[in-house]
Amino acid sequence: MFTRIFFALFLFVFVFSINSQTYHDSPSDFFFSDEVGGIPMLMSPGFISTGMNEESGTLSPKGDEFYYCLTHQGDISVILVTRFIDGFWTYPDVAEFSGKYQDSSPFIGPSGEYLYFVSDRPVNGTDRIRNWSIWRCLRVSDNEWSEPELMPFCSGEQNEMSVSVDRDGVVYFHADYESETISLNRDAFDIFCVRPAADNEWDGVEKLGSAINSSGIEEYPAISPDGNSLVFSSERSSIGKGDLYVSFREGDGWSEALSLGRLVNSSARDYCPAFTNDGLLLFVSSRRNSIPGNLTYSELKRHILGPGNGRGDIWYINASVLEDFRVH
Repeated sequence: MFTRIFFALFLFVFVFSINSQTYHDSPSDFFFSDEVGGIPMLMSPGFISTGMNEESGTLSPKGDEFYYCLTHQGDISVILVTRFIDGFWTYPDVAEFSGKYQDSSPFIGPSGEYLYFVSDRPVNGTDRIRNWSIWRCLRVSDNEWSEPELMPFCSGEQNEMSVSVDRDGVVYFHADYESETISLNRDAFDIFCVRPAADNEWDGVEKLGSAINSSGIEEYPAISPDGNSLVFSSERSSIGKGDLYVSFREGDGWSEALSLGRLVNSSARDYCPAFTNDGLLLFVSSRRNSIPGNLTYSELKRHILGPGNGRGDIWYINASVLEDFRVH
């Protein structure tokens, strides 16, 4: 009897100790290492990053919700969510507003009031050509969002393909506005922003200048919460099939964008950056392949079915390393 009581007390103290260490500051501590620096670290292998294609991560301000996108061969693109409930992170599931249409690029604004995403869902029942647009949901309760609403500045004809928002409510996205075709034209992707105006209105859409946009493809802008740092993906002079660049606000404009270099960028595609709402971490989606050499069949099978197999995973770095690229 004494042995059972002792074992029960030991187990309780052990579990309490683990939880206290793991979630000391925020439930999201479960996902991240204190050792994170400028070299990308794989996010939660086997739970968030798996053998499937994950991308576009966003964390709620409280650190108790994580949304991301799962895609498959161009015919599936859904938004998943895991929540911290009763001391545990739930198994990822399709978000309540996703799963019927192609949805991507979830982003929870710095205030946590809105969740933005892009979707090819029809605006009305008469739509014959479905283009990608930016939508958002209003938070109703801790675990509930309103029905999605279309952002009024969307073109209705061309495609808005990503979204990131700073504390002032300025929305950054990439779009193919300068395409001459009605179908999605990735070669025409550039980065734009739009500012909120009074009475729930919006100013005109603004294309960012030549310090950001080149003659090539620019996509997936990630604005820091304070609005002073912009990370995006571009195929200009790439190390791989798309690299991450950073630019810093200078007055009313932006500094010349610089590549984040080989410590962050890989020989594969690196894309979909996103800041956490405290600005301390930067999520990075990447299709880098970490295959080792001289594999046995069992090791090869484990690699192909697991994270780091080149299909796409979510990584993260310490956002403070971006300051190394600021020209003083």
